[in-house]
Amino acid sequence: MVSEGINSKISLLTESYPRYGFEALSMLINTGWDALCITRLHPDYVTKKFGLSKIKCQWLSTRKGKEVISPKSLGLLVKVVKASLKKNDCTIIFLDGLEYLLMWNDMSKVILTLREIDSMLENKTAEMLICIDPLALEQRDLDRLFSEFPQHSTTEVVEILSTELPQQIAEVLPGTADRTIADLLRSGELHAIP
Repeated sequence: MVSEGINSKISLLTESYPRYGFEALSMLINTGWDALCITRLHPDYVTKKFGLSKIKCQWLSTRKGKEVISPKSLGLLVKVVKASLKKNDCTIIFLDGLEYLLMWNDMSKVILTLREIDSMLENKTAEMLICIDPLALEQRDLDRLFSEFPQHSTTEVVEILSTELPQQIAEVLPGTADRTIADLLRSGELHAIP
């Protein structure tokens, strides 16, 4: 479980642009995790820029279309996450666009939705990572989020989650079963693109 101290399977990654979050997601996919990406950025851009063509990507947008989640529809967000968890227990749910959800919904509703998703993750080998831009939120809203869900750096998340799947890591990166992705990054055998 990613969380430390706070009993939650949702982790907040703070960065102004979710570049490192997407790169962490890409590394986790390469270690055997399946993923659902819900993003404010256009899915075509995300899949090409970060090499995420193998995962399901939902666009968080007010536009209508297939594989689009309206920011007004928190119920649809929950439904999409639930469907993804039914397909594969070992899943990363990645959300980029919490600030956008907060433009259309109040903080209490968003937190209730995240708690509902957290309860769905409880008995599964699944985690949710949420990238947030701390400059886009008021301090009281940040404090409320941080009191509900743990905050981690992307390096911490990759290190913690990669240790949960040592067999898959050994298959993807032969000869590394006893080392984490973070160890490989430090040794120079695996490179994160800045």
